[in-house]
Amino acid sequence: MYGPSGIIRGSNSDELYISDTYNHRIVSYPSGSVLAGGNGGGYTNKQLHTPLGFSYVSYSNSLIIANYGAHNVVQWTLGANNWTLVAGGLNGLNGSSSKLLGAPVGVTVDPMGNVYIADTRNQRIQLFLQGQLEGITIAGVTDVPGANATLLNYPYWVQLDSQLNLYVCEFAGKRIQKFLRY
Repeated sequence: MYGPSGIIRGSNSDELYISDTYNHRIVSYPSGSVLAGGNGGGYTNKQLHTPLGFSYVSYSNSLIIANYGAHNVVQWTLGANNWTLVAGGLNGLNGSSSKLLGAPVGVTVDPMGNVYIADTRNQRIQLFLQGQLEGITIAGVTDVPGANATLLNYPYWVQLDSQLNLYVCEFAGKRIQKFLRY
């Protein structure tokens, strides 16, 4: 591996899924199978570009991947050879509108299929309701880093608890913030 950055338990308890970031793929351990990407870094729907955070969605047997270098979040069904767009732009397009992302790092999915994204460069957490390509800012203020309770400073990881409260890990803010269920 080259730059492993994320790890989750796979679809069976003996597997681990690992983002092999600079090889532009997600792999399974101990088998070493390529689950997503593996076709070099790029912007086509058969490639990943610096994947970081990801989540496994059991009901669709797929990975939701924060495709950092491509500025989007994609869904890659296990066994498929390509992805579908969940959020962000195509062909590496980035931005700060409600439809675009800037270097997403962390991603998590709630039981309803809604996707929460740490939109790192835009200093916000975006919520994409299932099937929607336009996000809602639920934490932070777009393009405004800060240290108070309403601002974020390079949010990297997001996680939900069993009550759907959101936890945000901020890289530059050096803190974890809890946001009550949205």
